Amino acid sequence: MKIDVHQPHSHQTYLTAPDALQEGLRLGGGGIWRWRIDSEVLEWTCNLESVHQLPPGSFDGTLASFQRDIHPEDVQQVWDKISTSIETGAPYRAVYRTAPRPGAPDIWIETSGGATTDAEGNRYLTGICLDVSERVRNERQLERRLAEQNAVARFGSFALNEESFQKVLDEAVRVAAEVLQVPLTKILEFTESAESLVLRAGIGWADGLVGRGEVGIDRESQAGYTLVSKNPVIVRDLRAETRFSGPKLLHDHQVRSGLSVIIPGPTSRPFGVFGIHARDLRDFDATDAEFLQSLANIVAGAARQVAAAENQQLLLREMAHRVGNLLQLVSSIGAQTFNAAPDIEVARRSFSARLSALARSNYAVSRGGWTMTRFPELFEEALKPFGDRISGTGRDVLLPPQLSFDMGLVLHELATNSVKYGGLGRNDGKVSVTWSYGRNPDGARQFRFVWEDPSPGQEAPVAGTGFGSKLIAALIEGKWNGTVTVDDGPGFRVTLEVPVAD
Repeated sequence: MKIDVHQPHSHQTYLTAPDALQEGLRLGGGGIWRWRIDSEVLEWTCNLESVHQLPPGSFDGTLASFQRDIHPEDVQQVWDKISTSIETGAPYRAVYRTAPRPGAPDIWIETSGGATTDAEGNRYLTGICLDVSERVRNERQLERRLAEQNAVARFGSFALNEESFQKVLDEAVRVAAEVLQVPLTKILEFTESAESLVLRAGIGWADGLVGRGEVGIDRESQAGYTLVSKNPVIVRDLRAETRFSGPKLLHDHQVRSGLSVIIPGPTSRPFGVFGIHARDLRDFDATDAEFLQSLANIVAGAARQVAAAENQQLLLREMAHRVGNLLQLVSSIGAQTFNAAPDIEVARRSFSARLSALARSNYAVSRGGWTMTRFPELFEEALKPFGDRISGTGRDVLLPPQLSFDMGLVLHELATNSVKYGGLGRNDGKVSVTWSYGRNPDGARQFRFVWEDPSPGQEAPVAGTGFGSKLIAALIEGKWNGTVTVDDGPGFRVTLEVPVAD
């Protein structure tokens, strides 16, 4: 059919059928209301209650009924705009939340309209309501992401130019509190003993806790659970939490909701945990977790930057000192090895093995800049030639570099002894090792190391008479003022206890 666009229509057809209008409003998600100004009379289309997600019959035909379904915090701004429309005749538009529903997300309504006068002179305020909850949530999500990205950029620039690491930590917890609008934030640092986390920086905690407060790393605490799970941990209600009970620190501060992420370390050992907490129920989500993890990564970078500068200075000083000591140690080991061995070939092999042990220990310690060293890494490096026949169990503890170097020699001598007289001399023999930090009866911290060889293969010489035993005793007892305890039966067990300053 051809239509002449220049010829005017003879008539126009308007949609006037009430059922069709109601169906259009329902499908479009809108509802219409009309209020007779200066009265309590309020009329509305039957779908207005569904727009507000209320059961049928909730509106009772009064203005007060409509007012009750506006969030108390939004009532004033809605009626300010309506009053202006009545006074000036200009259209109005307002976005508001409905009255809170327990356990349900906010419902956002957009209303718009204006004042009209009928033929009889009665004035009405007429408007349409639409559920715009999804649109508002999307807009707020976008605004939140932009705010978080800007905060991350500003904090990254601050951390890059700030020399004081403590100021970086303090700024990190401040930014987290401001952007995520929480009263409690904290950065927990892994202690050297790997048995707890210390509160290095925070906002909202009781006086005196920052710098001294500690949290356990067991699964009962949120921080400990975060370290184990290796993923962000979101808690909606700590009182109903089943994955962990939460530490005393959180319960003492009436924490209900929270979020925590790992702060990476320069190695596989993390620096610590970054956490935020609220005293009311909050629905933290993946976006919040991404933002907090971004802050944590910047903190980790700052920590590495500070550590690298300190390690460089330490390494330069230590290298000059170590060269002389290392040559003296090699000379001493060589003299003792060749003097004690009747067979020159046996002495040569022993000396070569001890030099290799020295090299592995030096590598394990020096690759970290001759600073605090992870004992699990030292254990793995020093005993690499023995594969999985020596199993080790213990926390991810840190040892001073010099003690780490000496423990590398101790590990080699114990393994060599086991090859000659113990389980490693058999094809199916195995040895187990455990280590930990503890306290002696006087309360001083000490490193405890236990070597257990359950199946000696042949009769060993009297304990303490061989060069290896003398070297261990000289290092642990003579140099570090520790103790060496040997239990020869059944099996072979050596316990080393070395005091390490806090």
